[in-house]
Amino acid sequence: MKKKSLITAAILIIAGVIGLLGCSSGKSGSAAFQVAFVSLSINEKAVSDYGTYLTGQIPDLTINGKAPLFTPMITGEARNDFDSGITVDPMMAMGSMMRMAAVGAAGDLDVIIADMENAARQARGGMFLPLTSILTSSELSALENRSLSFDILDTSGYEPRPTGEKTPACGVLITGNERIRNIFGNQEIGVFISANTKNLELAKMVVRSLL
Repeated sequence: MKKKSLITAAILIIAGVIGLLGCSSGKSGSAAFQVAFVSLSINEKAVSDYGTYLTGQIPDLTINGKAPLFTPMITGEARNDFDSGITVDPMMAMGSMMRMAAVGAAGDLDVIIADMENAARQARGGMFLPLTSILTSSELSALENRSLSFDILDTSGYEPRPTGEKTPACGVLITGNERIRNIFGNQEIGVFISANTKNLELAKMVVRSLL
């Protein structure tokens, strides 16, 4: 019975995501600029506060009268729930992952700010632009050891294993940013640009504001 209910819930999630994707696939440039905050643990009030701050800093994020979206997405694999106090509904986590994939594929997601687990998953799927497409050579040099790339995994066996290769550098570690710490706590956090963004120059401005 439980398995059947999970399957039913998954079908409903897929239907909802398809509907969301259809609604976001209107005229080119008609969607609002969107920043996703992705982790198992997020302070949603701090997301709202950061959105207000960033919109004030970069007024151009309001496109054709549409205010930017700052979207918390609770997703990830909960571990040691009893010790950490973190609980997550598996269907909620699945729904958030599917929602992010759908909105990203539609080009309606511009910047992703995420913990390392979620960032690695999306980087391996090619969701992020490489840093060489985002920052100048002098900006890349100034990052020192804060650029982020992730192990590529061989998934042919029982357990995924690193192949020894890595994804291109595609994000920047921003854990030291106070506003980001208010949202995610002491987790390691990176900022990334969606490979399908329709607002590349604005997305670059957001990334640079966090460096």
